[in-house]
Amino acid sequence: MNEERLLECLTLAERRAIEEHKYYLSQRRGRDVGLGLAVRHWLRFYAGAWRRERMRWDAEEQRREILAHKWIESEKAGRDLGEEAVRDWICRFAETWRSNRESGPAG
Repeated sequence: MNEERLLECLTLAERRAIEEHKYYLSQRRGRDVGLGLAVRHWLRFYAGAWRRERMRWDAEEQRREILAHKWIESEKAGRDLGEEAVRDWICRFAETWRSNRESGPAG
């Protein structure tokens, strides 16, 4: 599979991670390694760990967002809204939050 086709299957954040990987791999080798090699090298040696870390980081960030929303909405209501505030965040913000995360920085 050529690199353009392979890149189409990856998320924007993954593509950005590959661009960064290409830069550092080229620096280490003292020459431009090209996109094809960078893609294959990243997928073989780094993609799994990067994806696991990204999922862990995203889950933690999402948890913080939900807790902040729960606190703010509970303060407004004058009582702990608990799961109601969590569901509210999911309905109102989850889709946009995930979309923004995916198009955000690679790291």
